[in-house]
Amino acid sequence: MEKVYLDVSELPVPEPFERIMQALEVLTNEQYLIVTHRREPLLLYKPLATSGFDFHVQKGNEHPFEILIWHKEQNAPQELIHPSIADISNTIDSCS
Repeated sequence: MEKVYLDVSELPVPEPFERIMQALEVLTNEQYLIVTHRREPLLLYKPLATSGFDFHVQKGNEHPFEILIWHKEQNAPQELIHPSIADISNTIDSCS
């Protein structure tokens, strides 16, 4: 799968959410999105799930959060998911 990077770490609210949703509109089944963010995007989780996407949130290297997003029909990009006890993977029910 092809990586598509999006850094929203310096954008003011609500631009990170808007930019992520815009990027997902053109994301193909052969691509996945890697988003770097300064905050955990809790409000993003439910729209992702209802729009046909899966996601994984992990601690980033350069920014506090890294969000990997891909189409539900595709397998998760395992080569980039770094396991951690604090990782969040599809915790939509806890955010409702």
